[in-house]
Amino acid sequence: MKKEKSKRWVIVAVHILAWALLGFVLMFYQPLSWGVKLPFSFWTKQTLNLVILAGLFYANMLYMVPGFLLKNKVPAFILWIVGSVIALLLISKFVDLQLHVREQMDAVMRRPGPKHKGVIDGLLLMTSLLVLGVSTSLAVIHRWQKDAQIRESVEKQNITSELALLKAQINPHFFFNTLNNIYALTYTDVPVSRDAILKLSRMMRYLLYETQQDTALLSQEISFVKDYIELMKLRVQSNTTILFEEVKTGKDYAMVPMLLLPFIENAFKHGISVMQKATIRIDLEVQEGVLTLRVLNDIFRDKDALNMESGGIGLTNTQRRLDLLYPGKHELAINENSEQNTYLVTLRIHLL
Repeated sequence: MKKEKSKRWVIVAVHILAWALLGFVLMFYQPLSWGVKLPFSFWTKQTLNLVILAGLFYANMLYMVPGFLLKNKVPAFILWIVGSVIALLLISKFVDLQLHVREQMDAVMRRPGPKHKGVIDGLLLMTSLLVLGVSTSLAVIHRWQKDAQIRESVEKQNITSELALLKAQINPHFFFNTLNNIYALTYTDVPVSRDAILKLSRMMRYLLYETQQDTALLSQEISFVKDYIELMKLRVQSNTTILFEEVKTGKDYAMVPMLLLPFIENAFKHGISVMQKATIRIDLEVQEGVLTLRVLNDIFRDKDALNMESGGIGLTNTQRRLDLLYPGKHELAINENSEQNTYLVTLRIHLL
């Protein structure tokens, strides 16, 4: 609350300083440079013009631009601009006549020749158009920034929802099937089943607790991926080769969780066959703060393709999360080779 009040007072101070500077430059600087003592009526007229300009500025910025221009009521907005400028010029001329500013100025300046009695004040006309133009620009920019903030807030909420969805979709099929495999192992290989239970518990702990924050440690994310791959090995056929080398990070980094798994999950979902030989290669590398993930798998579109039912949030949504979370700090290349029936994903994320 205090921060908002402080920010509000700063904005008010900036506006006051801006109007003081504008009024001095446009309304008072040139007359003061004439080197003569100007009548009080002249300064009254200039001050009144400045007050009216300020009123037009805020009326245009706060009401007319949002009410007409931003609602595509362009003719009404143009009518407002023309009418307000004409009204300002008429008011200024009326004040001029009532206070006899022109006569007093002629007496002080001792200007020869016929007296000018035109209605239009050229300087005031240009100043009013400038003020209305600036207020229109500020209102449009403010609306654009507000809309951008709303979009960013919605996108962040979507990211949070998508992460929750990803965790929810991984849980049912993957954990259920993995538990069945572990149950079968308890009859044939007890040590392996114990190790699988340990891996599964680590994954569940990571999903339930570590991913609640905006970021997680890279080492935790890699450990989660490793456990996922090891548990998937329990489910695939013997004709499937899974190649994965443990990466050495050297230095730990913070990163957004659950960005690597969708690409690995996609390889298991579409790169495994019941009858044919299949190979999935996963390479993870970290060098100077740059994380590189390469996932290469075969593509099986025939009926013997194995449906892993692993769910997942999908590559499209993951790409959108990358664009929002690492703008300008990631490169994603997806290459599908139809001749060799291979699918290669290369992802680089700059973690520094």
